[in-house]
Amino acid sequence: MPVVHIIYASTSGNVEIVVETVAKYLREAQLEVELHRAEQTGLEVITNNDTFILATSTWEHGQLNPFFEKLYKELKTQNLQGKRATFVGCGDTRYEPILFNQGIKIIHKAWLAQQGEEFHRQLLINGEPYHVLDTRVAEWAQNLAELLKAESHA
Repeated sequence: MPVVHIIYASTSGNVEIVVETVAKYLREAQLEVELHRAEQTGLEVITNNDTFILATSTWEHGQLNPFFEKLYKELKTQNLQGKRATFVGCGDTRYEPILFNQGIKIIHKAWLAQQGEEFHRQLLINGEPYHVLDTRVAEWAQNLAELLKAESHA
């Protein structure tokens, strides 16, 4: 089974608590998970591995979280063929609803443009995530774990 590398940018802690919850459920399913803060992650994590969860919030007026900026710029220079990711976004429709989760949409678009594959449905959270950690987030993570385990047995 592949190691799942979760690369995330979190400023207020919302994305961090979501990916920590995802990691908990994946580990309960006997999957190996590594968490990486985007601002501390080098491109080699992406070039040396193949299964990812990329997660971020949206910053200001539909911009990428600045903690993801360096890695994002490097990502756009790579051929990501053979690499796969699923995406997690935290946002709030109270602020410019048209830009809801724009941060993860920016990363998603770049991933696909560089020939990366999307292998599981996105998890997009509106508002504070704490009330959905044991429901929506848990269900999403458990579905992802089932997918990964099924692939390893195929």
